[in-house]
Amino acid sequence: MLTQTEDGSIEDSSGKVIFFSVKRFVRDICEGNCCFICGVSPNKAQFNNEHVLPEWILRKYGLFSRTLELPNGTAFRYDQYTVPCCCECNALMGRIFEEPLSVLITQGYGAVAEFLSTNDGGSWLIFTWLALIYVKTHLKDKNLRLHKDRRLQDGMIADIYTWTELHHIHCVARSFYTGCPIDPKVHGSLLVLPARLEKHYEHFDYGDLYLARTVLLRLGDVAFLTVLNDSCAAWNICRPIWQKITGSLSPLQLKELMAHFAFVNLNLKERPSYHSETDSEGTLKMSALLPGKVELEDHPRQVELGTVLYGCCRAILSEIGNADKESIIDNVKQGKMSFLFDSEGGFIHNSMDPGP
Repeated sequence: MLTQTEDGSIEDSSGKVIFFSVKRFVRDICEGNCCFICGVSPNKAQFNNEHVLPEWILRKYGLFSRTLELPNGTAFRYDQYTVPCCCECNALMGRIFEEPLSVLITQGYGAVAEFLSTNDGGSWLIFTWLALIYVKTHLKDKNLRLHKDRRLQDGMIADIYTWTELHHIHCVARSFYTGCPIDPKVHGSLLVLPARLEKHYEHFDYGDLYLARTVLLRLGDVAFLTVLNDSCAAWNICRPIWQKITGSLSPLQLKELMAHFAFVNLNLKERPSYHSETDSEGTLKMSALLPGKVELEDHPRQVELGTVLYGCCRAILSEIGNADKESIIDNVKQGKMSFLFDSEGGFIHNSMDPGP
């Protein structure tokens, strides 16, 4: 039996939080220090640190002692990039996600593609996993300084966030815990792509665009690209693009496809809306209401797409040892350059080399 609390959350007969109200989500998870999955207080359960990026990834790609660059330009060690989580939920995530996915992904792109084609729940498993990583990434930002220079006004990166906008993705991310049925229309765009392996390429990459709710995770020869709140709008609108891909993608090509997906989600004329409600049988379900037609706002597409693309691949472009580097960057910013396709629209199998 489900009951509603004073703040609008929904709990089952054991007190398990099936649905966090927006108020409770912000208070306990975003601004508090409760477990981001079950919501238990550190005073009532044993806690440990959950790595934002799963530990098996850190181990496989030798990331423990390496650093990522925060939005403020600060270098931060991967092994310290953690969020608080109760031990029980940490172990549960390990069983449901990390154990099976570490084995699967280690087998390479072919195994992942076969898994998705033969398992009805495979897409949801990966989509939920990416939502979890995205949520952890931005919850971590509440403890990271906005400014690298400590002489500047104090504040945290997450101070610029509107926490309520993260609520839906949090509901999706913890659905493995709640067991709530989810309308298939809630599923966002997801592509699993072959990534090109070269000695001068990093075999790991993670990046997300907060406002666009877009995530790119590259692990060896497998790359995952998702939009977490578009109900597959980017997947459909960008279909003419990704269907022309006929080979493995370089880091720059992956970033360009990420920019296309992000651009679509940022410029939807009408957005899907999401809600959770109890049906006549007392079961809480997550549903989606989609617009009648998926359309983009009327904007100067070429220039704006170039701006998003440059933001996605700026770090790679900065390392290019090419005499035309400045011209390339300028063309990228203006939306006049593609790393995916040549002037005749054919897929570039030897894309611009981002290595040293």
